[in-house]
Amino acid sequence: MRFRGLIQDAFQHNDKKGLVLTLNHVEGVPQVDMTVHIARQKTQILDIGRNSTDGQPVSTRACLTGKPVPAYGSILVDWAPANPDFRALRSQWVEEAKTG
Repeated sequence: MRFRGLIQDAFQHNDKKGLVLTLNHVEGVPQVDMTVHIARQKTQILDIGRNSTDGQPVSTRACLTGKPVPAYGSILVDWAPANPDFRALRSQWVEEAKTG
């Protein structure tokens, strides 16, 4: 299954060059150096967040009512545009670029 996720939030990383994207509705598993498309721009994943509970890059859980919550995770991407419009990135899809 190809990787994709819906951007919930975006912010610049203080210690590393790049943009952190928190994702919901994640399908597949992201990988470092994977090429992805965001808002018609091609970029690469520089690092992958790991859930503090299970150590996985993509996690699922149930909410307090017991209903399942969509898969979620976070990635750090190489983002060239200076001063990105974070609000414009929210609700955009990050999708693995087709290879070959």
